[in-house]
Amino acid sequence: MDRTTEPAAASSPERELTVRALVFGVVMGGLLAAGNVYTMLKTTFIDGGGITTALVGFAFFTTFRRFSSRPFGVLENNIAATTASSAAIMGFAIGFPGAIPALELMGHHYPGWALAVWGIALGTVGIVLAGFLRRKLILNERLPFPTGTATAEVIDTISASRQTAMHRARLLVGTALAAALFAWFRDGRPSLIPQMSTVGGMVAGASLTGLGVGVNWSPMLASIGVLIGFRNSLSMLIGAVVAWIVLAPALANHGVIESATYAGAGPWLIWPGLGLLVASSFVPLVMDWRALARAFRDIPGLFRRRGVDAAVSQPSERFRLATPLLLVSVVLMLVVGRVAFHLSPIVTLVGLVIALVLANVCARTAGETDMAPTGAMGTLTQLMFAGSGPVALLLAGSISAGTATQASQTLWAFKAGDKLKASANAQMWAQLLGAAVGALVCVPVYFVITHAWGIGTVAMPAPSALSWKATAEAVGGGLAALPPYAFVAGTIGFCVGVLLTALGGTRLGRFMPSPAAMGIAIISPFAISMSAFVGGLAVIVVKRVFPKASDAAIMSVAAGGIAGESVMGVIVAALIATGIL
Repeated sequence: MDRTTEPAAASSPERELTVRALVFGVVMGGLLAAGNVYTMLKTTFIDGGGITTALVGFAFFTTFRRFSSRPFGVLENNIAATTASSAAIMGFAIGFPGAIPALELMGHHYPGWALAVWGIALGTVGIVLAGFLRRKLILNERLPFPTGTATAEVIDTISASRQTAMHRARLLVGTALAAALFAWFRDGRPSLIPQMSTVGGMVAGASLTGLGVGVNWSPMLASIGVLIGFRNSLSMLIGAVVAWIVLAPALANHGVIESATYAGAGPWLIWPGLGLLVASSFVPLVMDWRALARAFRDIPGLFRRRGVDAAVSQPSERFRLATPLLLVSVVLMLVVGRVAFHLSPIVTLVGLVIALVLANVCARTAGETDMAPTGAMGTLTQLMFAGSGPVALLLAGSISAGTATQASQTLWAFKAGDKLKASANAQMWAQLLGAAVGALVCVPVYFVITHAWGIGTVAMPAPSALSWKATAEAVGGGLAALPPYAFVAGTIGFCVGVLLTALGGTRLGRFMPSPAAMGIAIISPFAISMSAFVGGLAVIVVKRVFPKASDAAIMSVAAGGIAGESVMGVIVAALIATGIL
C-alpha cells in the first residue's frame, strides 16, 4: 500500500541540512565521482547522479528506519542529491575528460595536490556564479531547467509512494550489482567474459578484425545507449560505419594513413569528428540568438553589488560568504596556476573573466534547453588564446568548461530546491561540500585508471581528450601541423554538422542523425558505438514486448548498469595498478 507523506513545503526547515543527509550524499557522491572518471575517459558520457541518489537514499533510510526515530524527509533527500551531484560532476569540472589528459598526451604531467586544489577552487567559482544567477534565471524568469524539475518531481513522487520508490530502487541496485559482477568476470579474475567480439572478413582490403568492427561486452555502454535514446545511439552507429568501414580502409589504400587500425586511423579521424562536434555545439547557440542575446544582457548584473547576495530568495537567507569564497578561490587558482602549471597569472585572470561571461551563456542555455554546451565554451576560450601555447590554451579552455559545468549543475540543483521549497543557503553548503569531496576522490582515481589502462588506447579511448588535443594543436601549431587532408576533413565534418543541426530544427529533425553523437563515434573505437546501439535498440524491443514497462523503470536499470560497471572498473584499475591483478 502506498504511504502518503506530508507535502515537502510542510517539512521542518531545521531538518534539512542534517548530518545523515550530508554523509549519505558524500558517500554516494564519492562513488559516483569515482565511477564517472572511468565513464568519461571511456565515452565522455556521465550520470549526474541526482535521481540515483534520491532513489537509493529513500530506499536505504526506509529499509533501516528502525535506526532513526524520524523518517528521511523530502528536504533531506534533496540535500543528499545536491551533495552527490556536485561531487559526481567534479571530474568534468577539473578537466579529466578533456584538458588534463590532453596535456598528458602532449607530455605535461601535474601533481595530484595541484589538480585537487585547482578543481576545488574552480568548482567554488562555478557554484558562487550560480548563486549570483539564481534570482534572475530561476526566481524571476522561471526558466524550466528540466533536469532540476525532474529531480524534484522524482523526490516528491517517491516520498508519496513507497511502493513505486522501492521498486525503482531495487531495479537500480540489482542492475548495478549484476553489472559489477559482469565487469569483474570480464576484467578481473577469473576472466570468463571477453572484452569484445569482432567480425571476421575484409572490406576494401582491410581486416574487419583489425578495424575493431564488433561489439564491446559492456553493461555500461549498453546503458548509455538506453539513456541517450535510439536516435542518438543509431547516430553513433552511423558515424562508426562511416569512419571505420568506409573512411579508414580508403585512407589506408591511398597511403594517407599507415594502417587501417585504431592506432593508425584514429589520429586522422579526430578531425572530421571534431568538425561535427564543433558544429553541434555552436550552431544551436547561433540559431537561438535571442537566448544568446539575453545571456549577454545578464552579464552586467553579475558585477553589481546586489548580485553577490542573490544566492537565495530572502534577505535573511543571503549567503554572505559568496564574495570571500570567490576571492579565495581566485587567489588559489593564481597560486596553483603559477607554481604547478607554470601558467601566467594574466592568463589565469583573463581566463576567469572569459569563463564568467561564457558560463553565464551556458547557464541560460541549460535553463531553456536542458543542454549545457560546456565543450563549446572550452573550445571558444581556446580560440581566444590562440598563439599562447598548448598549456595556456588547454588550461584556459578548462577554466571556462569547468566553471560552466559546475554552474549549470548548481542551477539544476537550485531549480529542484525551488520546486521543493528548500533553503538555497543549505543547498549552497551542500554544493560546496560535494565539490570538495568530488575533487579529492576524482584525482587519485584518475591516476589509478590512467596508470592501469593509459589514455587514448582501445581500452580507454578518451575521445574528448583527443578532441581537445587536436584543437590545441590546430590553434597553436597552424595548418602545417595537421595530418594530410585533415583540414579538409574537418571542414567537411563541420559543414555536415551545420546542415544536420539546421535540419534537426525542422519537421525532418526526428529523421536526422545527431552530429554530436556521430562526432563522438568517429573518434571512438567501433565496438563502443555498436554497444551503445544495442542498448538503444533494446529499449525499442522491451517496449514492444512489455508495453507496460515505464520509462522511469528503464532509466533506473540504465543508471544501475552505468554505476555498477564504472565502480567495478575503478576497483579493477586499482588492483591492476597495485599489482594484485
